[in-house]
Amino acid sequence: MPPDDKWRRRGSGPVVRPYAVTGGRTAPADGEVLDLIAVVVATGRSPAADDPVRLNPEHRRLLGLCDQQITVADLAADTALPLGVVRVLLADLTQLGAITVVRQRPANQRTGNDVLQEILNGLRAL
Repeated sequence: MPPDDKWRRRGSGPVVRPYAVTGGRTAPADGEVLDLIAVVVATGRSPAADDPVRLNPEHRRLLGLCDQQITVADLAADTALPLGVVRVLLADLTQLGAITVVRQRPANQRTGNDVLQEILNGLRAL
């Protein structure tokens, strides 16, 4: 075994640091951080090839998983990417118009206590 190979497992594949995937960015460019339970879906529009943000393989993999509505947490789990990386990549795709966030209620509207009480009652009934 060559000396430079002794620390790497044979089946581990290439190792890429998360900051390399996002180009060093740690926060979404638009500043909106998606919740874990935010639901995203592909719009069906494909980003233009001459766009300033090129789609890397991770962008394409996320876009492929967004054919149906899916949560940010599920995307992170399915791709085995860190949550912060997924959030940055999703923000890129949102800016390109390739995906959209499905809003159940306006972002600035907080959940009422009555809804939370109903959830609590339902959990207690279990």
